[in-house]
Amino acid sequence: MAVKKDLMNLEKKQTLDNLYSVYKSSKKEIYKKVASMLESSRRNMISVNLSKLEKLNNVIEGSIVIVPGKILGVGNLEKKITVYAYSFSKSAKEKLAKNAKTFDDFTKDKIDFKKCVIIK
Repeated sequence: MAVKKDLMNLEKKQTLDNLYSVYKSSKKEIYKKVASMLESSRRNMISVNLSKLEKLNNVIEGSIVIVPGKILGVGNLEKKITVYAYSFSKSAKEKLAKNAKTFDDFTKDKIDFKKCVIIK
């Protein structure tokens, strides 16, 4: 049990280190903001349902949604958006298909930051 917890913490630490290093090299504040939101404790981790993404007015077609937490698969998402998150549930990953991306992709992809929306 302790080994699994240590691996999760190691994975999260590597993701945070990657986000902060990209921030230092690119000077884009969005990387620092996402990393600081992701640093919260596991108890305060952000989780967002697909139904919430469908209801939000500031999430429009073609936008890029960033969730520094977990995406859950409750509900359906009809909007054509790209979702970057720390983790996804199995059902959310299936529903989003190729539009579900992790923070490793977030640091590597070329993104139009004007289209980005951070969801808490």
